[in-house]
Amino acid sequence: MSIVISDLLELGSVIELLRSEGVLFLLVSLFMIYVAKVVHDLLSPYNLAKELTGHDNKAVALSFAGYIYGVGLILFGVITNGGEESVASLSTNIISVVGWGTGGILFLILARLINDNILLRNFCNTKELVEDRNVGTGAVECGSFIGSALIIHAALTGEDTGLVAGIVSTVIYFIMGQIGFLIFGFLYGKTLRFDLHDEIEKDNVSAGVSFGFNLVAIGLLLSGFIKHSDSITGFFIWLIFTAFLLFSSRYLVDKFILPGDLLDEEISRDHNWGASLVEGASAILIALIVNASFF
Repeated sequence: MSIVISDLLELGSVIELLRSEGVLFLLVSLFMIYVAKVVHDLLSPYNLAKELTGHDNKAVALSFAGYIYGVGLILFGVITNGGEESVASLSTNIISVVGWGTGGILFLILARLINDNILLRNFCNTKELVEDRNVGTGAVECGSFIGSALIIHAALTGEDTGLVAGIVSTVIYFIMGQIGFLIFGFLYGKTLRFDLHDEIEKDNVSAGVSFGFNLVAIGLLLSGFIKHSDSITGFFIWLIFTAFLLFSSRYLVDKFILPGDLLDEEISRDHNWGASLVEGASAILIALIVNASFF
């Protein structure tokens, strides 16, 4: 392939790119991220800035990082959903980003309430985050935010079926996803040789990291199905199937990648969050491979 020096020095395409609607989408997205931060501040029982910079609270930082990353995933889904062939006007697309972005932010706040009151129902998350600075709890909230955002992102990706139908389908998929999280969380806890909630409450970072990574993995798997199927029955069959795959991969990690002491003992007894990182990374890797293989 021959390279023409004049083409390498051509700035026309760059200038045209910077004049495109992409700059406007970027500015609107940054505004929506700021809105997400304001909404988080208004609906949180603690002062985010004080916890992050005044108290150096890493548990709150981890939770908020998952939240803001989740908002970014949702905005990415909204912006890319129209594609290059979208016939909607620029103003319509901008309104869509603002509207669906706002909805996504509210969904994530709702996901946090579900996380606080059901997924980690045995203790007060706010107390764990603010008073105890429990990084394990922050890791679970982070995973819940990202997993929920992946499902919302999937619900927003697809053919344009109209505003009302789009809202209804997104709400349905969000509810299904949260039910999926609760079922997975229950099954995950049953496969362990220790009490997950008890370990997280005792500030066991490794237990929270492990669970948080697995929530991201199941979010990836459920979002993969949502992008390619509308079947509610199929969704729950896929949930059970992929949960079994994640539990099996955890067993394989325990036996072959981390030989020696049992993984559950490394987590509950030794608080080995390094082992949790390996387990969690393996779960996400399995989720990506399964999605690529089936979809």
